[in-house]
Amino acid sequence: MSASSLASSSYRRRIVQSRDAVSSPAYWSRLPARARPPAHTRIGAGVLPAATSVHGVESSIITVLAMQRWETLSQMAYKSGKLDKAHGKLALRMLDSIVQQSGLDRITHIYCMAVHILVQAQMPSQAMSVLRHLALTGFSCSAIFSSLLRTISRCDPTNLFSVDLLVNAYVKEGKVLDAAAAIFFMDECGFKASLFSCNNILNALVGINKSEYVWLFLKESLDRKFPLDVTTCNIVLNSLCTQGKLSKAESMLQKMKNCRLPNAVTYNTILNWYVKKGRCKSALRILDDMEKNGIEADLYTYNIMIDKLCKLKRSARAYLLLKRMREVNLTPDECSYNTLIHGFFGEGKINLAIYIFNQMLRQSLKPSVATYTALIDGYCRNGRTDEARRVLYEMQITGVRPSELTYSALLNGYCKHSKLGPALDLIKYLRSRSISINRTMYTILIDGFCQLGEVSKAKQILKCMLADGIDPDVITYSALINGMCKMGMIHETKEILSRMQKSGVLPNNVLYTTLVFYFCKAGHAKEALKYFVDIYRSGLVANSVIHNALLCSFYREGMIAEAEQFKQYMSRMKISFDVASFNCIIDSYCQRGNVLEAFSVYDNMVRHGWPPDICTYGSLLRGLCQGGHLVQAKEFMVYLLEKACAIDEKTLNTLLVGICKHGTLDEALDLCEKMVTRNILPDTYTYTILLDGFCKRGKVVPALILLQMMLEKGLVPDTIAYTCLLNGLVNEGQVKAASYMFQEIICKEGLYADCIAYNSMMNGYLKGGQINEIERLMRNMHENEVYPSSASYNILMHGYIKKGQLSRTLYLYRDMVKEGIKPDNVTYRLLIFGLCEYGLIEIAVKFLEKMVLEGVFPDNLAFDILIKAFSEKSKMSNALQLFSYMKWVGDIDGAFELKEDMKALGVVPSEVAESSIVRGLCKCGKVEEAIIVFSSIMRAGMVPTIATFTTLMHGLCKEFKIDDAFHLKQLMESCGLKVDVVTYNVLITGLCNKKCICDALDLYEEMKSKGLLPNITTYITLTGAMYATGTMQDGEKLLKDIEDRGIVPSYKHPESLEWRMENAIKRLNTIRNCRKGISFKNEVELLPVDHEAAN
Repeated sequence: MSASSLASSSYRRRIVQSRDAVSSPAYWSRLPARARPPAHTRIGAGVLPAATSVHGVESSIITVLAMQRWETLSQMAYKSGKLDKAHGKLALRMLDSIVQQSGLDRITHIYCMAVHILVQAQMPSQAMSVLRHLALTGFSCSAIFSSLLRTISRCDPTNLFSVDLLVNAYVKEGKVLDAAAAIFFMDECGFKASLFSCNNILNALVGINKSEYVWLFLKESLDRKFPLDVTTCNIVLNSLCTQGKLSKAESMLQKMKNCRLPNAVTYNTILNWYVKKGRCKSALRILDDMEKNGIEADLYTYNIMIDKLCKLKRSARAYLLLKRMREVNLTPDECSYNTLIHGFFGEGKINLAIYIFNQMLRQSLKPSVATYTALIDGYCRNGRTDEARRVLYEMQITGVRPSELTYSALLNGYCKHSKLGPALDLIKYLRSRSISINRTMYTILIDGFCQLGEVSKAKQILKCMLADGIDPDVITYSALINGMCKMGMIHETKEILSRMQKSGVLPNNVLYTTLVFYFCKAGHAKEALKYFVDIYRSGLVANSVIHNALLCSFYREGMIAEAEQFKQYMSRMKISFDVASFNCIIDSYCQRGNVLEAFSVYDNMVRHGWPPDICTYGSLLRGLCQGGHLVQAKEFMVYLLEKACAIDEKTLNTLLVGICKHGTLDEALDLCEKMVTRNILPDTYTYTILLDGFCKRGKVVPALILLQMMLEKGLVPDTIAYTCLLNGLVNEGQVKAASYMFQEIICKEGLYADCIAYNSMMNGYLKGGQINEIERLMRNMHENEVYPSSASYNILMHGYIKKGQLSRTLYLYRDMVKEGIKPDNVTYRLLIFGLCEYGLIEIAVKFLEKMVLEGVFPDNLAFDILIKAFSEKSKMSNALQLFSYMKWVGDIDGAFELKEDMKALGVVPSEVAESSIVRGLCKCGKVEEAIIVFSSIMRAGMVPTIATFTTLMHGLCKEFKIDDAFHLKQLMESCGLKVDVVTYNVLITGLCNKKCICDALDLYEEMKSKGLLPNITTYITLTGAMYATGTMQDGEKLLKDIEDRGIVPSYKHPESLEWRMENAIKRLNTIRNCRKGISFKNEVELLPVDHEAAN
């Protein structure tokens, strides 16, 4: 029922015109047959069967009910008499028997008759139960009310208590609007609702936050002249306070005072809300006003104010109220003192809390278990666990038995302050006294061990907890998972989470927030995103903390596309960014060189009221410097200098790096002087930046002077500073001076030569052609446990090639791979150069292939070396293969130039060259450009190669354009080209990535029908997709094909499909990895070996 229907005249149709009309036959004849009273003789008020006693009546009726001889009931002799509880119980048994019969008519009639009998028998609670059941049966309020009125004439027509019970039954069941409708029906029938029922409805409307209905009901009640009293006014007053309309509430209080209505409840209501809102002065004013109006504030009033003030950390004001209580001869009770003790302890005012406790003793109030628990908890919160233990001992001496809360408070104090020894002793003590350890205590212990990083012991506590038959709850698991995350054991949390969910305990928002936060912190944004999705799957709502943590993680991990999508999602969901998120977004744009967008985000940040911090300004300044916008960076620094707390050493060092890189050294020195004038003293990093700037400009002598100044100021140069000087000396050709500097790094206390320092020195020896010294340094690196980098090997490799020692170069390459160091562009370029110098061009090309397969993209120099070698050997036909590699690595301009040269020389047909361009564009991710070139081939009447079709299909599938890829397949077949296994694999992979497993299987069947044998890639793609998506119902046939071909063994004993699928995937991946290993071994065997050099 809507709010307007409460006052609607159509809804409030008149049932009868007056009280007398209820008994009118004409009235009953208008009702439907279902609602009419039964035709048998009407039972008068208090009519009983004419048996000798109540027990005799009960016995006779029960016998009749058991035999289901219903007609006998109407033939029994009855007499008038007063109903009592025995008759009420009999009525309930009869009602239970009757309602079990099927096909009953007038069921509401029967229930209402039973209600009247129970009311007459002084059994109101049972009558209320019947009415509450009736309210839930689905009958309308008007139907139940009319039945109740019709049946009332059979008992006592003057007793309207049953109708009041109906109103309260609706209220109890939460059907407040139906209760209001019943009240209005009563009024329309000429009966006045009781004051209790009206107030009950009004209070219920306030309880369900239906403030608009409160005022409608109140207005309707006044119009109908329902009885209202001070309780009604108090309910309305509470409604105003609940809505936060305290000024209106005070206005209403004034009107009540004018009518002399307010009582203690009135004042307590408004006092409670004033204190809750922190308006203590207004609350005290109301208290004074209360006393002026002759209403004495009772203990409850003062306790409300003391409690609220203590919760607002205003315990001193609360104590003044305690003094005021005594001044007005009102004795504070135990609750008053306990609240104050707890409040003072919460504010860290231990001495005042003890003073209140002693005052309580002086007032001859015996401390209860709650008092002692407050003392123990207060001492523990302030780290004074010894005093807490003393209080526990005193408590036991005085005969007050500690509760579980008392022991939990002490245990929590021990664990919070890392006193796990005494905590375990307390547990042993409790066990010795046969006091059970509850879930809260176990959770406190687990949390305590986790806070100290002893996760293994926390797990042992969990096992003990389970052994004692106590089931952990989500708080217990959250404490353990939080501890594991703090120790970096984030992946191990999955096992605990799985065990938790299997036991029926579901994660809550706090646990999900912990997991998302720590996975983001550890750099696992994708894992964090899975938990983020689980939050919404669980019906929970992720808070802004989780959203901002994920966004920052995406940006930190370089997942820019995902970050931008997630940022848009947050904007759509109206989730605001915090300072950390804004900083991450700004830093991301600055790192990508998009400074304008970074400043746009900065403006948005300020517009939304988030104050930028030093990190914000540092990112913006770094972005300007890295982008070469030195003038703008200086202007921005001038702007920052005018703002308080906007810059620090890091900010100025950021600008200094930019000036040293793009500006002049004089400007750098000027900035250092400005730092001093701003009371920001240059640190070690500042001097290191300057040293690096001087050395890179070839000014080694000023750099050495700067080093001396640094030492004089008491700053200790680190390895980086010395390495900068070392690089400067090497670049200037001062190898001997560099070696002295290197020895100083090794020998000086507090310094250590890292890989970069070794590389600098080795580079110096390389320039001097001192290969033996480079080899010595490499040996020293291994002896000193300094792990060489790829640059270290490249320097030595370069030296060997300069000396013409190719075999040593190849052995060094082998050692490099064995050490697990990935060769880089320079490594492969050196190898290709060395091989070409020896005329081994074919092997050099093999290394180029391997380079691309390893994901290392060749640069122009590598291609230049090979092109020069081919030119010298007059092998221009080999340029086609080289051309393919150029397009693979994205050298599109070079590829187009080479294509034109090849066409002009007639080395290859035009369609082959064009097809190579298409494949190159696809592999660079430029699918749209590839389609344009492909279309030009088709328009010229040329037919692209099968590889071209397949590569273009692969590019389209990667962009999820499956339909376009299938169109290419049809075009390929119409050109007379046969679709091979590779093409089918590309299409199957595209369908599986799009989770179209059924379509992929159809393509697999088509592939077999054309006589093409699926390969390992086909099977790995299909099995992996089925297993990942859980669609393994069609996997039986696929597994049988794999088993029939002998790729995986078939099992005699029936195993589960899931197990077989998992085993097949492992086997297929093993075969693929073995093939890769064999291929690599064959390539290595092709390399020439100089055994003498090796020896």
